[in-house]
Amino acid sequence: MKKWKFFCLVGLVFVFTASMSYANDAKEFKFGEILAMTGSGSWYGMTMERGTNIAIDEINKEGGPGGYKFIGVVEDHKSGLTTPAQNAFRKLTSIDKVPAILSSFSAPTLSIMAMANQKKIIVFNGGASSPKLINIPYLHNTRMLGNEIAPFTLKYLWDMGYRTMATIYANQTAPISLNDAGTKYWKKLGGKVVSEQMHETGATDFTSEASIIKAKNPDIIFCPSTGLDVGYVIKAVRKMGVKAPICGTEHSGDMEKVTGNASEGYLFASEFFDVNSDDPWTKRFVSTFKKKYGEDPDFYAANYYELTYILKDLVARVVAKGGNPLDGSQLEKAIWEDPKFKSIYGGYIKFKKNGTCEKPVVLFEIQKGKPVIIKKR
Repeated sequence: MKKWKFFCLVGLVFVFTASMSYANDAKEFKFGEILAMTGSGSWYGMTMERGTNIAIDEINKEGGPGGYKFIGVVEDHKSGLTTPAQNAFRKLTSIDKVPAILSSFSAPTLSIMAMANQKKIIVFNGGASSPKLINIPYLHNTRMLGNEIAPFTLKYLWDMGYRTMATIYANQTAPISLNDAGTKYWKKLGGKVVSEQMHETGATDFTSEASIIKAKNPDIIFCPSTGLDVGYVIKAVRKMGVKAPICGTEHSGDMEKVTGNASEGYLFASEFFDVNSDDPWTKRFVSTFKKKYGEDPDFYAANYYELTYILKDLVARVVAKGGNPLDGSQLEKAIWEDPKFKSIYGGYIKFKKNGTCEKPVVLFEIQKGKPVIIKKR
């Protein structure tokens, strides 16, 4: 009896030791996501995380690059606040030990880059559009920046014969820099800017601002704000009886909940993610997204899905050379072995040394509550 107990004990120790050894051998690639999970821009965080989660599931089902299991750790910058973003960065790098972060919104992204450069943490942005997001070490943008897309919309309106413009924009890094870029471009065309108004992020009452716009009687209104802010601006301006075309650089999927029919005719330019593409990878992603969430993916979901796969390729490159993919500096170096990566948009995305990329851009107009392409660049 005593011998039987002894052998049982030995067996249990062996099983426990073996399981501990397996756990230690299991390899994980944790990466951070600093997104807008709460606040007026929470729709963006939701759709970005959806895209990432689908990619993680697919990558792990395939065994992961070099056997590394992908794990995304999501933190909240509360729709553009810098302090939560910086706290998230510290937590992700000191506790979760991530070598890479997918960021969003301009102010939060810019606020973490000094720390990212110091700690050699590679950062990818697929959502923010501030022109300030260039020439920053360890930062790579897979979204077209505002100084590249705003002129596309404004030139379209200029060619239609409009000559005066009023602007209204949020007190955030991206809207401020986009307003500056937009007004400079309009003046360069020969147009006149009749008023510029800044508003606080998350505001819902724009009666005062709409009154000023009505008094100035502009031909067009440029609103480079984000999230539901754009919806509340449109609602107030239309309620005031102003019929001038309104354009911007963003459209969130929940905006019409605020505007109703008032957003009809709203114009914005952005990357063009074709959900009807014949590209096999694109078709698979669209099908999976629609099956899981009951709707087509937007370009934000596509961008963060694509970014997760870019991380997969970088990990594979580092592992193939016998390196450590948990070292952000090695991931950064791996980009420049070949800056082209397969794109969910079809073809390839190519990173530039200044942190930008090239993608197809189109002009959308809201028709019956949905973005409809009216012009391609």
